[in-house]
Amino acid sequence: MVKLNFLLFIVLLLGSLSGAAQEISGLVLDSKTKEPITGASVYYDGSAVGTITDLEGKFQIPALSGSNAVLVIRHLGYKTKKLVQPQGTALLRIVLTEEAESLDEIIVTADPFSRKQKLKVFRLEFLGDTRGGKNSSIVNEEDIRLFFNTYNNTLTAHSDRPLIVQNDYLGYRISFEIEQFKIYFKSTSLKRIDNIFHTVYEGSAQFFDIASRNYRAQKRRKNAYEGSRMHFMRSCWKGNLHRQNFEIRKKFKNIPTSELYEVKNDSLEDFRNIQFLGEQFVIYHKKKGYHRSTLNIQKPETVFSLDRYGGCAPFKELVFGGYMADSRIGDMLPIDYGL
Repeated sequence: MVKLNFLLFIVLLLGSLSGAAQEISGLVLDSKTKEPITGASVYYDGSAVGTITDLEGKFQIPALSGSNAVLVIRHLGYKTKKLVQPQGTALLRIVLTEEAESLDEIIVTADPFSRKQKLKVFRLEFLGDTRGGKNSSIVNEEDIRLFFNTYNNTLTAHSDRPLIVQNDYLGYRISFEIEQFKIYFKSTSLKRIDNIFHTVYEGSAQFFDIASRNYRAQKRRKNAYEGSRMHFMRSCWKGNLHRQNFEIRKKFKNIPTSELYEVKNDSLEDFRNIQFLGEQFVIYHKKKGYHRSTLNIQKPETVFSLDRYGGCAPFKELVFGGYMADSRIGDMLPIDYGL
């Protein structure tokens, strides 16, 4: 009887392990020919979890259960496709459409700055003016197209190919596909101090760990994590902001977590449906020398879906400023960091 119980335990254990290690399978095809697309990149946006399609256009990728992560399917010459929270055991059939060859728009206004001048500002705003940013480089800078519009004083960047960022400080190589990049200036000048309103950039990122056993890189990653947006949002999910050394202020007054947001009754096990109790907050993290960040809620009535990875939807309704906004690609960590 003891042996039977032991065997039953083994079966149940293996069953639970196989359930925990679920995978998503799919097939990627050309929209016109219906032929399989080989070598397409398939990854969760902002993560180090990814793969490529085989000779038959098929792929398998671990499922990031309990996550708001978006599955990205990308191949040069095709329009990138994104799937929000892909689920199920059925084979995904993904059809990619050819990307029409893009031609640079005809610009009426003259561009007063040289490529060298614009590239210098782009690097600082894209990679960041921090240790992580300064120790990162863009491998394929020649693919970047830059234009300064004197009509509204904006610097715009485009690239038909993903930018390859080599971050030797944190030990990552990042493939970043730019969807939008724009710097808004106050005047017709590339000066950054007291001249930039804000910088907007959107895109999908795939991380490759090139220093998993490097102690220094691991220490730097931990330092980059502490006090970051990811750290803040994960602490909101866990409900332990103050234990994680965050201090929240509203109208110059320190407030407890219960006055920052409330958790809705319809929250699921892996997700917290939360609503912020106000429009503007100031965030400090004690271990970061009391660096100051701000959080503005665009629409206070919005209910956000927050996952344990720190992912939040709809993320565009959250606008961070200060220290957290200054962290760019050079300080970015994959969403699966530490989990």
